Amino acid sequence: MAAPTIRDALEGATRIAADGLRRPDLGRIKPGAKADLCTIDVSGYLVGGGAFPPEPLNHLLYANGRAVRHVMTDGVFQVYEGALVTDDGAAVAEAGGAAVQKIRDALVSEDWFEPTER
Repeated sequence: MAAPTIRDALEGATRIAADGLRRPDLGRIKPGAKADLCTIDVSGYLVGGGAFPPEPLNHLLYANGRAVRHVMTDGVFQVYEGALVTDDGAAVAEAGGAAVQKIRDALVSEDWFEPTER
C-alpha cells in the first residue's frame, strides 16, 4: 500500500467525499458545481518559507485559519483578503468565545478535566 500524500488527503476531503455522497455538484471546480472555494496563502513565514513553494500542497499541513485569504460559498465571498465581510468579525469572535466558554464550563462541571497545578 502506498503512503498517503497531502494530495490524497485533499482529494478525500473534496471530490472523493462528494462522490461518496453522490453529489457531483460538490468537491470539484467545473461548470455546474457549487462555487464554494477557499484560498490559503502557503507562502507566508508562519506557513511556508516566505515565497511560493515548489510543492504548495505540502504547506497545507502547517496552515491554520490565519492563512485563509478568501472563502466563497454559493458564489458569495464570506472572507475576502483575510477579513470577514458578511458580518462584524469582532462580534462573531465574541459570540464564539462565549460559546466555547459555555461548553468548557459544562465540561468542568461534569469533571471532564483533571486538575492541574498552575
